[in-house]
Amino acid sequence: MTSLVVTGLLILITAQGYNATAKVKVYEFQRTGVQSDSHLWYSGQPLTQPLRSVTVCARMKFFFLWEVSGFLQLSDDSSGTLIHTIQAEINLNYIRVTLGKFRRYHFLKERLRALTWHHLCVTFGNGVMISYLDGEEQDRHNGNLSDVITGTQLKVGSWDADKSYSGQLTQVNFWSRMLSADEVAAQANCEDTKEGDIVAWNGPWTAVGDVVASTESLEQLCADATGNDYYIFQDYTGPAAFKICKGLGGSVPTPKNEEQYQTIKTAIDTYEGAGGRICSPFWVGITDVENEGSWIQVTDNQRIHPKWSVAEPDGDILENCAVADGPRGFSDARCDDPNCVVCGVPRRPVWTLLGACERFNRNTHFIALQDENARFLFRGYSDYQIVKSEDTDKWIWWDWRKNETVASLPEPVNGAPIGRQTWKLLRPMCGVNAGQVRRLLLTPCGTGNFSCDDASCIPLFQRCDLKFDCKDKSDESGCQLVKFPPVYRPDLPPAINSNLKANESAPLPVSLYVIIESADVDTPSMHMHVNLNVSMTWQESRLNFLNLNEDYTLNRVPYETMKGIWVPVIDFTNTKGNHITQADTEATMVVNMLGKPSMGDNKEPEEYEVYAGPENPISVRRKYSITFQCQFDLKMYPFDVQYCHMELTMLSASNRLLVFDEAATDAIFEGNPNLVEYFVGNVAIEYLNDRDFAVMLVKLQLLRRSGFIIMNVYIPSLCLLVISYLTLYFTLTNFQVRVLASLTSLLVMATLFTQASSSLPKTSYFKMVDVWLLSSIFFIFLIIVVHTVVDRIREWELLPQALPSRSPPTRKGSISPTPLVKAADPTDDGAGSPEEKIPDVEETSPELRERHTIVLAVCQPTCPSDDCTSEGMPKKYIYEMIILVARILAFVILIFFNIVYWSLVSS
Repeated sequence: MTSLVVTGLLILITAQGYNATAKVKVYEFQRTGVQSDSHLWYSGQPLTQPLRSVTVCARMKFFFLWEVSGFLQLSDDSSGTLIHTIQAEINLNYIRVTLGKFRRYHFLKERLRALTWHHLCVTFGNGVMISYLDGEEQDRHNGNLSDVITGTQLKVGSWDADKSYSGQLTQVNFWSRMLSADEVAAQANCEDTKEGDIVAWNGPWTAVGDVVASTESLEQLCADATGNDYYIFQDYTGPAAFKICKGLGGSVPTPKNEEQYQTIKTAIDTYEGAGGRICSPFWVGITDVENEGSWIQVTDNQRIHPKWSVAEPDGDILENCAVADGPRGFSDARCDDPNCVVCGVPRRPVWTLLGACERFNRNTHFIALQDENARFLFRGYSDYQIVKSEDTDKWIWWDWRKNETVASLPEPVNGAPIGRQTWKLLRPMCGVNAGQVRRLLLTPCGTGNFSCDDASCIPLFQRCDLKFDCKDKSDESGCQLVKFPPVYRPDLPPAINSNLKANESAPLPVSLYVIIESADVDTPSMHMHVNLNVSMTWQESRLNFLNLNEDYTLNRVPYETMKGIWVPVIDFTNTKGNHITQADTEATMVVNMLGKPSMGDNKEPEEYEVYAGPENPISVRRKYSITFQCQFDLKMYPFDVQYCHMELTMLSASNRLLVFDEAATDAIFEGNPNLVEYFVGNVAIEYLNDRDFAVMLVKLQLLRRSGFIIMNVYIPSLCLLVISYLTLYFTLTNFQVRVLASLTSLLVMATLFTQASSSLPKTSYFKMVDVWLLSSIFFIFLIIVVHTVVDRIREWELLPQALPSRSPPTRKGSISPTPLVKAADPTDDGAGSPEEKIPDVEETSPELRERHTIVLAVCQPTCPSDDCTSEGMPKKYIYEMIILVARILAFVILIFFNIVYWSLVSS
């Protein structure tokens, strides 16, 4: 499969006319950086006809950048006045292109690198201008040309002496049409070498001024940014060698075959030839310091089986590093021995100097290289160099254009100026006077990375994440989260960041998130004690935040910083005592990362991301334990639903400045909803932002758990009612039993009423439980009254019949009843009449009188005239009718009352 792909590529490249060994003309301008009007003059006729679509492409390698580095200019003087119709300039992060009066900045996704070939293209057509870097689209702008493009003069390499280009140029071509993205990519990758149909690179060109011509192959041009650069240093120990190479953005190479060894040896030969030094032996990137005999690569800790020289390794535990002293293999050596070190670094990393407060980014960018004398230095993109002084043997920051030393580094760590180190200033900088010291950072870390103190790189999101990622642990030091403006007053609320007109204002919305963790309701006192977490969130437009993390718990603001930040104050209004929100040691302040960051400037000696305050709100969370005063309506007790309000008032400012955010505010109950007396239902919020000070009401729904009252009040009272009712069916002669049972029920019912009333607030209105108990008491009372009335009427009706004559009449045709005989009297001789043997009714007990009356009523076949109706039927007594009516009426009242009562309860 691989061979087929390679064959296909070869066929495609051959078909497009690509020849890797083909030579192209290269022109070099201002190599030393001294500005002049050196340029190439196009000797042919640039434009034969006006253009409305155009493509301009060039391959370039810059040495230095100026404020305006113009490299191409097409002008028209046919009208007698020189008019620039096309102009192009480069800077570190953008290119600026002018087509007639259509001028736009095209910002690059990646920074341009010095001493590296880049391919730039700008196309225009159909009202769209598109820029490309190395075949990738960078930026585009819509616009129309006010005039067609014409030209009689074409300069390449400068506009004038002050706006000139320092570097190399090749393959400058003009097309009279808008090339497609694929065509531009083919040009950038050297797959298509077709030249422009308006201006072709093959000329004719005329060199003017400081211009040097040479040739290079297409292979060199297209592969220039790949591979490694090798930097060589003398007299470094093994650990120092590993650190310096890692700090340079590379590593100590370990040649694994003869080809790799020869590549390193070629770099060493160049170094030795330039400086007359000897670099043998040189360190290789392996060690067995952790486990004797187990050799690992320093870069990735992978085990390796190196190719050893004869009789090596022989150092046992004393020699834990290795050197290469020839093509035959490695030898182990003491790690503290000074040897030569070769650092393999990915080609031409961009070095940045942070903490210098430079106005232009080009002045903070450097490239590491070894000059023709094998002297290692950092050459700036513009006016500066960081070199080792031959006189003082110190590293200095040198302004070569002014021949002035900016700062010096007396004691560099590991002998190199890389990383975060303390420099002595020789001219004022960032508000620091000359003679004082300042921390500066020289780092190869690119965008999205953080530089450790030793110049090693870690991802920026690992900065201040509460764990050490740098070997020197510098990523967890100096973790500043909040960046204050020069003037900040924590006693004033921030203004809302909006697009309102100048004469308009809007209050700042503050959102609350209330989590009720537990609640305890005391009904008699009408109080509710709650434990709640209150989180307040708002936008602080006056602040910026640094290096936020997606995990908000890592964005916690220290208490010392929190004391200097404005925090809204909210009053818990309806509480026992005074309670307000606090931003104390028990509070937690975090910043929520919601917006996109921008990279910080070069004023601080570290990389950091800046998050704007309006896009990344602040939250303060704290736990409170507060007793709120509730207003209960107990009319339906114990079948009621109550609402206890928690009233929160904004105290920091009036509603003209601060209100509650209705869209983002919420309140929830997360505790056990089953309270002693209630079940917690819904939590609702009501906003009163129209008051002088904004108010928010959190309404907690409390559903009464009536099972306790039903079991302890209703069921016992209902049983007492039934018992009282059943006394209506007791024997009418047992008045004492009936009354005692009813009175006992009444007393127990009164006790229940007293107990129920003592556990409830004293109200001026009746509650449902009061209605039930009072009705029950009244019902039992009526039953007692009925018993009393019935007994009195019965005695009144039966008393005349209980006193009969000595010869009571008998019913016609009936058999006289056997007289009741007194108990035998020993003195009685048996004489006397039957009447004398009948006892005196008045002398007998009430029970005997009753039995006597019943016997007479049963045994006599006929009724006397006052005990029977006219038809001869037994007469109905009033007390019997009353008791019968009482039974029916009491039952109906009891059933009706329960139906009505429980219907009201359930409604």
